[in-house]
This record gives sequence, C-alpha cells and structure tokens, in this order.
Amino acid sequence: MDPVINYPAGYTLDDSGNLKKWHTQKERLRQRLINRLIMRRGVAAIPGYEEAGSRLYTLSRVKRSGRADAAKQYTEEALQPEVEAGEIIRVATVILTENEEGKYSLAVSVELPGGEMLDLEVNDTYGN
Repeated sequence: MDPVINYPAGYTLDDSGNLKKWHTQKERLRQRLINRLIMRRGVAAIPGYEEAGSRLYTLSRVKRSGRADAAKQYTEEALQPEVEAGEIIRVATVILTENEEGKYSLAVSVELPGGEMLDLEVNDTYGN
C-alpha cells in the first residue's frame, strides 16, 4: 500500500465544498488519482516515496507551445503506478486549459478495467 496516496478511509470535498465520506471504491480511486496529480513529485514527506506525485507544478518552466504535451506526459507518469497495480488501464485524454494569471485546469479521462471511463478535474496554480 502506498501510504502517501492510498488512505485506508477518508473524505473528499463535494460540489459545495463540504466534506463527504467516500462511499464507493470508485470515489476512493478518484480521490487517489487526484492526489497523485496535485502532489508535487519529489516533495513527499515520507522517505522512500519521493517519486509519488506529479511534475505538473513545473509546467510554468515549459514553453507555452509545449505545455499540453508536457501535461500529458506528467499526468501519465503520475498515474503509472495505478496502471501497474491494475487499478486503471490507461490515461485516455488530458486537456490543459490555462489563463494568464498562472492558473490552469486539467481535465483527465482514465480507462478503468472493464472499459468504463472515469473523469477527473484538477485546478491549480503553477509553482516555481
């Protein structure tokens, strides 16, 4: 078990910003995938898990013309442990939308075993 990402039980935020307990394995998987995307790779507090997380926070260092490709690469890297564990089959789509204030939105679709698609959305600000 990956203690940085895979909590034994927990909560997530609902659409109104209130805490909501996970009720299904799919909700738990969704939150774990989002955690992998928003956590900064190399900054894990637990020794041995430095590779957990993503490099999405470094997108501001990539030329604007290459950011969409970099976002896809960083997303696939971050979610690769879930592919290896058989939790997801693949990252199907990654769509990056950004504004001039350094904020971005990332829409990600992953394919689950059985062919079902799971959609994720991450909103964040580019780090330095």
